[in-house]
Amino acid sequence: MITPHRAFARLHVGTKDVVACVCLTVILSLCWIRILPWVGSLWGRVFVYWTKALQLEGSVVMAPQQWGARIHFALPYLNASAGPPDPHTWWITAVVTVLVFAITYFMSEEMVPWIYLLRFLVFLQGTSLVYFVFAAARFPHDLTSYTLSMLFFGTILIGLLPLILGFTYYLLDFSLLKRLALTVISAGYLIAFVPLQYMLHVYILRKSILFMPLLYFAFGPSLDVLIFVSLYSWGMSWKSKSSLVA
Repeated sequence: MITPHRAFARLHVGTKDVVACVCLTVILSLCWIRILPWVGSLWGRVFVYWTKALQLEGSVVMAPQQWGARIHFALPYLNASAGPPDPHTWWITAVVTVLVFAITYFMSEEMVPWIYLLRFLVFLQGTSLVYFVFAAARFPHDLTSYTLSMLFFGTILIGLLPLILGFTYYLLDFSLLKRLALTVISAGYLIAFVPLQYMLHVYILRKSILFMPLLYFAFGPSLDVLIFVSLYSWGMSWKSKSSLVA
């Protein structure tokens, strides 16, 4: 008998499976809420270490956060301002941006994905360059609010992982161990990655706020989501219990 392609197969989800998914989602979500204060403290230590290692001016401050009335934790930020979009930095960035754009016209057809990616980055940075020429004084974001917003997004994304997987991966015919493994691996990776990611942002923005739009749109939340999607795709390649039927 020929096994049907997964695109033509269907999965029977019973009441027992739904109850198991709901229970797993709730338990893992509560676990995340439980360890949130510890995660905030860990991220604070990461910020303190790299602030000293990179010899950045300013001190790391823990800002109290809360979800509702009972969930309290703190997130770190560097108590310093971003660097100004000074003419020297502006011109160097403009020249590099134009050069990168020009280079894309000399790249081979086999590198079309890279061409579009580089042109997208050029568009972002070019828009930033134009904006800071005409409206630098009206730029609404500073280093502190940017850092806290990005870290807060990280906590939200990690907290949503059980719910997202509960509506998708948990309903598929994977064992409980694999469901737990994908959730823990995804959450663990992001817990380790997010503070390093935004510490790098802080380091770059201390040079100049000119790069904030590029960092936000290309290397901020979208990158975190892409990492999760990549890990989810990896999890989908794991061997299932083969309960799909034609």
